Amino acid sequence: MRIENLSAPLAQELAATKQSDPKAGFGELIEKFVADVNGDLQAANAAQQKLLEGKVDNMVELMAAIEKADISLRLITEVRNKAIEAYQEIMRMQV
Repeated sequence: MRIENLSAPLAQELAATKQSDPKAGFGELIEKFVADVNGDLQAANAAQQKLLEGKVDNMVELMAAIEKADISLRLITEVRNKAIEAYQEIMRMQV
């Protein structure tokens, strides 16, 4: 799975973060992203638990929460893969 053009949204959010807090950086942006993905995964687990207990009011919202968590997890995995590729490329550079 290839995800193209990730830099534009991340760059916009990083710029917005820097305007609100000049000391905020890329690390804090990644921490916020990981926390958001973790929240999505916890919401999906809660939705699955409701499904197992039979306490489903709206099946569409339940499936949307599960799918959102899946997409978020795939996205963060691709971001991690790109970061590892970039690190490996830097390590291959001759100084």
